Amino acid sequence: MRLLSSRLLILLVVLTLGAAACGSGGGQESVGGDLAEPTTDGESASSSAGHKITVAGDSISVGLGAALRQTVPDGVEVVVIGEEGTGLARPEIFDWPERLERLARDFPPEVLVLSLASNDAQDLLDVDGSTVAAFADADAWDAEYSRRLAAAVDPFEDTGTLVVWVGHVRTAEEQVGSVNRRVHRLAEAVAAERDWMEVADLAELLGTGEDEASRCLEPDGLHLSLSCLDEAAAGLTPQVAPR
Repeated sequence: MRLLSSRLLILLVVLTLGAAACGSGGGQESVGGDLAEPTTDGESASSSAGHKITVAGDSISVGLGAALRQTVPDGVEVVVIGEEGTGLARPEIFDWPERLERLARDFPPEVLVLSLASNDAQDLLDVDGSTVAAFADADAWDAEYSRRLAAAVDPFEDTGTLVVWVGHVRTAEEQVGSVNRRVHRLAEAVAAERDWMEVADLAELLGTGEDEASRCLEPDGLHLSLSCLDEAAAGLTPQVAPR
């Protein structure tokens, strides 16, 4: 009799829980009553986050984005979509204007931090791998690179996104270092014509100016040390944090 009573008690509990589940509709609710959109390439349309900063670019941007996560205020989300070994020179390998157009259309952040150049000391090719502007032709190269920069940032014009370009330092290898500084000057000119774009400069944030950033370079002569990335992120934070 005691065993039967225990079984009846268990059965009553199960039936009660089942009725409660049916009464709630049996489905999973989300905030606001709508299911959150899926995450794509590290981006999310969820409204649960506050101020969102997306960091895009080459391997330098990856390190900078990681450092920014430690310096931004609470409630600020930093999403890094950097791709190592990429730039604007080789869209047949990775097409940044196309990638950023999708970002602007689908998941525009409050701030986009864009940092490229260290892989671009070469001919500028098209998506088929054909040369558009030879590196030896400085005028044609500058004009085409400026056009690609504009194509990368223009999709954000009407999104409310602030685009912050971050220039690279002068590295140990002369050709790469000089192109880094040359591209930064091109970006300054592009930004001067766009009120949704600002510039920052790792060389200024780190105090290295137009000289080789020797105190900050890793043994490869290209990448920045963790301490200098932290220093740069701390200096950049007031420009990209909520205002």
